Amino acid sequence: MQIDYSGQLPNQFRASAVRLYLDAFQDKLIPILGNDGRAQDVLEKNLDKTQCIAAIYDQRLVGILAIQNNKSSFLNPNLKTMIKIYGIPGGIFRMCALALLHHSTDSNELYVDGIAVADEMRGNGIGSRLLDMLESIALSKGIRTISLEVVDTNKRAEALYRRLGFIVTKQRTIWPLNFFIKFPFKSASLMVKNIG
Repeated sequence: MQIDYSGQLPNQFRASAVRLYLDAFQDKLIPILGNDGRAQDVLEKNLDKTQCIAAIYDQRLVGILAIQNNKSSFLNPNLKTMIKIYGIPGGIFRMCALALLHHSTDSNELYVDGIAVADEMRGNGIGSRLLDMLESIALSKGIRTISLEVVDTNKRAEALYRRLGFIVTKQRTIWPLNFFIKFPFKSASLMVKNIG
């Protein structure tokens, strides 16, 4: 199986990247953005294709690793777009809720904003390969820290990250946010890997 990897998202895969991302992170994003097509619209309009590593198989996007640094991130929804799509109160509420999920990134850090692999392609090492590529990118830029956050309901991902050398450095409780926003998880752990 020949899977090709790209250091940024090819333009023709914008819509499929957002669908893949929304599907993988529906527990975090659907309670905030909904599941009626507006989430697809707002994220597709505010996507930075340079902040992503893409896995392509048979001319289909089968995996992405969304990156955030101290200047930009893969998905950058802004208040103007949120208000246009959700209205004034809805747009403001959603921007505040998304801000609570935001991770502040240091200049010497790349943050994994999410890894998503198509269901039928899981188990082929795509996620591990995407993380390997991110390490190479980080080292080429002189960056020595990669971080990510994993929710308490995703034990499989946490086990993978531990095997790859990430360690938990901080845990935060989502309560009372999970009560108001209806998140199906209670806590999130920040995991960090020092490289080079």
